[in-house]
Amino acid sequence: MLTPLRERRFALYLIGQLLSQIGDGIYLVTLPFVVLNQGGGPANLGVVLACYGAARLAFLPVGGALADRLGARPVMLAADALRAVVVLGFVVLTANGHIPLWAMITVAVPFGVLGGIFMPASFAVLPRIVRPESLAAGNSLIQIMQSTSRITGPALGGMLVASLKSGVGLLIDAITFLVSSLTLMAIRPSRTTVGTATQHTEDSDPLRTWRSVLGYAAGSPLVRMTLLTTLVFNLAAVGLIEVALPIFAQDSLNRGALGFGVMMTGLGAGSVIGALLGPALLRLRRRGLIALCLGIAEGLAMTAIPVGPSLATATAAMFTAASLQAAVNVFYMTMLQQTVPARALGRVMSLLATCAGLAYPASALLTGTALGTTDPEVVIILAGLGVAAAFAVGFFSRPYRNL
Repeated sequence: MLTPLRERRFALYLIGQLLSQIGDGIYLVTLPFVVLNQGGGPANLGVVLACYGAARLAFLPVGGALADRLGARPVMLAADALRAVVVLGFVVLTANGHIPLWAMITVAVPFGVLGGIFMPASFAVLPRIVRPESLAAGNSLIQIMQSTSRITGPALGGMLVASLKSGVGLLIDAITFLVSSLTLMAIRPSRTTVGTATQHTEDSDPLRTWRSVLGYAAGSPLVRMTLLTTLVFNLAAVGLIEVALPIFAQDSLNRGALGFGVMMTGLGAGSVIGALLGPALLRLRRRGLIALCLGIAEGLAMTAIPVGPSLATATAAMFTAASLQAAVNVFYMTMLQQTVPARALGRVMSLLATCAGLAYPASALLTGTALGTTDPEVVIILAGLGVAAAFAVGFFSRPYRNL
């Protein structure tokens, strides 16, 4: 597990991205209060977030193409450096008093654009900074880092907003992007990896165009099924976590925000445990078949959340589902990085991110609509069954079963 940390390139990458994602968590908490404190209401906040989300989603394919053409590390470096500049611009705006809506949008849109460019490159960069035998452990450590930052960043952001001005949180976010840029600048990819990535000339490369990459994705059982499970999982999980669970905690458990927080703690702890177990899955003989079984078990664990109903049972179910999801994530991310040609990896990862991005608003909208006429328990059970069914489809693909 700790082998990748002995490699200078990966250690620098992990430190930089940990700080950057903690900064993202600070930004997540700070932004709403910046908008609201500057005279904007919930409607303005919704417009700003919608502009950010739409811009990020639209530029995911651009980010994948740039990562394949220019290299993932340079794209990440440029995106983080420019995000530091954008956030610093936002800090200047907050210092001048009232911020008009159009000014907030002019910050939100480029921030979303750069986030969309950054994401596929961040998924594709790992094979270029660690040795092949350290790939699974590297993905596991990244998963742990992400789980840690999701807890630390928002908590730190809440303390900063409560005790200091919101602009301080934005300033710290800008600094984390700058530090991430410097760590990426200090990384030098191995010559072997770079040579592998550029061994095809542009004219002879069969994966030169987006059309050819889409054809490759459609013909690859691994890519095709990973896209399907990513789409279905996010359609099920986003609405469950962000809409159904708070209502379940409030109405069914009578525990309110405290109960929801306890369940989210279980989710975070499960993600860490699952990430630790992920590399072991890659060493098993029937790993593809076992991964499918774990995915189905994850969906069934989600259906157990409303059993009782009991906060202890719901938290245990969240912990189990999150640990299984994290282990499966490490497995399939590593398989993609090992299998997809390096010259197309950025664009394939952008397809993966696009599936998740498209599912996010659809899941929230569908869940919110369903909860108008249905109990949260029913929504949670249907979401879990949907995840189990998506992984069950993989049993019909022999190459996917035998990964």
